[in-house]
Amino acid sequence: MRVSSKLFLPLIGIFVLCTGVIADTRNYNPTGEGCVDPKGFLSCYQKNIDAAVGCTGQCNNTTPANSATRQNCYLGCNGGWLASNIGCWIQSCWNQVYSCEYQMTAINYFHDLDIVQNGNVPFYPPPDDAKTGACSCNLGYVYSNETINAPNNCINVAANGNREQFNSCQCCQFGWPLSNILNVCPKSDLSILAFPERVKFIQNLVGKSTDTCAILDTNPDACVTDLQPLALPTNMPGTEPLSNTAGNAFTDFGKPSYTLILFPAYSSVITPAAFKAGAGVTGSVTLGGVVSATTGATGTGGSVAATGTGSAAGTPTGTGSGTAAATSKSGAGV
Repeated sequence: MRVSSKLFLPLIGIFVLCTGVIADTRNYNPTGEGCVDPKGFLSCYQKNIDAAVGCTGQCNNTTPANSATRQNCYLGCNGGWLASNIGCWIQSCWNQVYSCEYQMTAINYFHDLDIVQNGNVPFYPPPDDAKTGACSCNLGYVYSNETINAPNNCINVAANGNREQFNSCQCCQFGWPLSNILNVCPKSDLSILAFPERVKFIQNLVGKSTDTCAILDTNPDACVTDLQPLALPTNMPGTEPLSNTAGNAFTDFGKPSYTLILFPAYSSVITPAAFKAGAGVTGSVTLGGVVSATTGATGTGGSVAATGTGSAAGTPTGTGSGTAAATSKSGAGV
């Protein structure tokens, strides 16, 4: 399954709750293609739409117009919708939880609620050995590196008043997550995560170094990176469309129920649909729009209490590389 990216956010699936509050709740598999229960999947998404409309109507009826109370009420509706969409995948499309589409659903949840990425969303990020039904790039790993809260070493260096040491520190601090991403997904077009723009931002930032980030080449003990932001190979970042390998993440969910609890107030005991012959990732799907990662998200997460587990091919909690970016040594030794 090949997945193309577009730079402009489509209106379909973007629900405007009020001025300035937008929930990116699009269904990345709008036909339910390859799900174990396509009809149940689409019905679940529609129920979420109806619930969100009812929720915002309740906000309008019970809170003062243009007030912080109403704004917070809208945000609660937003969060409930984003979380319940994940529930639809666990209920009716769990065989595709390693796909690009499911990963983007999880990323929208973290991004729109300003939550630091964590392992509370089941099966996200996918494990390192995910193969069948898996996205060509571990998007959870990419997003974690785009949003990781880096140490404040460079602030301490700046306080010393040595500008060049500060520049070298920034070369380390911003170079290592960039290197992490390109080492894992060197050929992938990651425009949907605004990665090309982030590369340009980092290059402009570290370009203030008068020695063009020489520390990355001369002092490897100081920086965990092996790619020089100011001298990337000509084919990086990549341009190959995201794609999924054919097949299913796994075909046996394991047990009959799964308790999913997610911030802000989503709680559901889900009965995963039975596997159906012929289900699996096939065909073509378009991922439209851009999710712009914001470094340093500050929200709080929920928790997952699993009463069912996947087969040996998967685990309900994120165990892939994306659960945490590589340890930073930003600024060490400079």
